[in-house]
Amino acid sequence: MTQEKEVLELVDRWARAELAGDVAAYPSLLDERFIGVGPVGFVLDREQWAGRHNGALENHEFEVLEPHVRSYENTAIVEGVQRQRTTARGHDTSGEFRLVLVAVHDGEQWRIANLQLSGPLIAPGEIPAFAR
Repeated sequence: MTQEKEVLELVDRWARAELAGDVAAYPSLLDERFIGVGPVGFVLDREQWAGRHNGALENHEFEVLEPHVRSYENTAIVEGVQRQRTTARGHDTSGEFRLVLVAVHDGEQWRIANLQLSGPLIAPGEIPAFAR
């Protein structure tokens, strides 16, 4: 399997874990030094990222669209769009977000070291809600 395919498989496994709220999957998916930055700027470590699924977050749909992989030896950067239909603490947090994911190869397997979301995405020319 090529490096690009291995990384895309990692992204797919992560998306399936997000959809299912599979907290037990995160140790094999996320590097122990993982940092995730959410779309409104919150910063979470691996345990906090997995802990989002313990009651406060429910994904009804979750997918990564149009992932593009750039590889650099034992590091890969994935850029794409994360589409979700989600509720968090009873509030609708659905949308599409720009996704940048950094994966590292630890000698045995690929793991996600960093994840950053920005958005929600808006149409060209649309004024963001915060600027209205």
